[in-house]
Amino acid sequence: MRNSKKLVFIHIPKTAGTSLRLLLESNYPEDKRCAIYSHDNLDDALTKALDDPKILCIYGHFPLRPVIIASNATVVTLFRAPIARSISHYNHYQKRMNEKHEQLMQGIDTPDDFTRLIQSNNRQTAFLSGYLNQKEFLQDPHALEKALAHFERLDAVGFTEHYAASIAYFGELFNWKNTLVEHHNSGSKKNEGDQSVWESMNKQDLPLYQSAIERFAPLLKNYQGLPAKTPKKTFLPKVKDYLRTLSSKF
Repeated sequence: MRNSKKLVFIHIPKTAGTSLRLLLESNYPEDKRCAIYSHDNLDDALTKALDDPKILCIYGHFPLRPVIIASNATVVTLFRAPIARSISHYNHYQKRMNEKHEQLMQGIDTPDDFTRLIQSNNRQTAFLSGYLNQKEFLQDPHALEKALAHFERLDAVGFTEHYAASIAYFGELFNWKNTLVEHHNSGSKKNEGDQSVWESMNKQDLPLYQSAIERFAPLLKNYQGLPAKTPKKTFLPKVKDYLRTLSSKF
């Protein structure tokens, strides 16, 4: 374990990362954490946060960049079974909740159409290989090898499919006061389209995930079924809970 006082969480989209992000925000005060969800001047933003002694937790939708690899920070991520992740990604974009989704999904109405969107292909390998430019990633025949080699730089790994055990594991490693498992921003699990279509989007993610399971999942067995830790409530939340309970009796 490297410098456990400085945690970097690589939030791969649609891996239950939103739920973990909210846990991070409950375990680290606002002035001690840094959320980075834009790639504008990403390396500069990461360098600034890594060099800031006040910041204890850095998290966001950024890949495993060289500046992170070279740092002394503790690096963690969550993986998810690739086809389930892709289906969730597709259904999330299909909701077109913002202008970015509208632009990305123009002319994309089926899973087969979705394969044309560069962001849909081998997303977990892209994040772990460190690429900012998805087109460059897709053109690199050695991207999977790079991603697998970067397993050595991960200090802790969890899995969406073993989420409760993953949170218990992280909580013990980083001395979190809150390890209560809640699910947020969960997408549909409906398997739309032919299986081969989803497999075509994950030709690198499928072996990457299998390797991650073989290497990291056994560590989680000791954390299955552990009770969650929850922080003690302060006076105001206790009053709110009492009033809520009281009102439910009438």
